[in-house]
Amino acid sequence: MPLARLLVVEDDAPIAKLLRQFLEGESFETATVACGEEAIALARAAPPDLIVLDLMLPGMDGVETCLALREFYLGPVLMLTAHEGEMQEVIALNAGVDDFLHKPIRPHVLKARIHALLRRHAPPPSALAIAGFRIERERRRVFFNDEAVELSESEFELLWALASRAGDVVPRDALFQRLRSKEYDGLDRSIDMRVSKLRKKLAAYTDRELIRTLRQLGYIFVKD
Repeated sequence: MPLARLLVVEDDAPIAKLLRQFLEGESFETATVACGEEAIALARAAPPDLIVLDLMLPGMDGVETCLALREFYLGPVLMLTAHEGEMQEVIALNAGVDDFLHKPIRPHVLKARIHALLRRHAPPPSALAIAGFRIERERRRVFFNDEAVELSESEFELLWALASRAGDVVPRDALFQRLRSKEYDGLDRSIDMRVSKLRKKLAAYTDRELIRTLRQLGYIFVKD
């Protein structure tokens, strides 16, 4: 199975051929087109997971093509450019480009940028199975060994925010922004209180310490 479906928009035939050979060798399913109009038509018919878009194209340039793509395409766009100008990058970012790669292209950097963009745009899972709990995001339900765990809406959001990033430190201000929809002022302790209540509810089902506080950093949901 391919890692992802890519669309390369490059009018230089030798470069397009080399890009396709390299990307297919890295297990990406890759299609190539030579102009913006073709890219728009193909992306509309069969949306790829990521588009590699050259800036200098015949007819519609890369910026114009990206603007047209953003009317319907939600995936990441990686722009290839031979220009070092800051203003050109600002214009492209405002058009919806996610990242840049300057020519000449270094294959290992291209591969790393593509993987980074795919990770960043990966759809969140609809459910998590962790530490004996099953957390169903869409139905807003939590089970422990098939026993329903009763949580409030805010407790569920907190649990999902931590468990979906298990093993990573989640800063307090990020949780505050997510749960309270405003900036953390450094004084409000409501998140700490919510974490404490959630810990107590989870402790009724397991002896494991699932949520750790890292002083001045935030919280971490402990992986299995």
